[in-house]
Amino acid sequence: MEIKNKLDKPYTEKQRINFIVEQNHRQCYEIRETELALEAWGYTSEEIEEQEQQRRNSEIDNKIKELYELSIPDVLKGNTENIKIYREVIESLKESKN
Repeated sequence: MEIKNKLDKPYTEKQRINFIVEQNHRQCYEIRETELALEAWGYTSEEIEEQEQQRRNSEIDNKIKELYELSIPDVLKGNTENIKIYREVIESLKESKN
């Protein structure tokens, strides 16, 4: 995390409230109060990108699990053509995680 904005002391109560509303409620930054200022902390672009990648990988994992479950009837019936399609899609999803 990094400091995105700060409000140096001294500040009025109105300035404090406005800062918190803008930085926390609207920008979703974490507010930290120090001896010298109010600070608005937010994620770096790298942290946001990493979080997005983790979210995306989780969605892919859930889709892979769903496809495995959907393939069970075809496996039991020996439907090799559908099994092949499921395998290709699952492998493609696994590769997209990298």
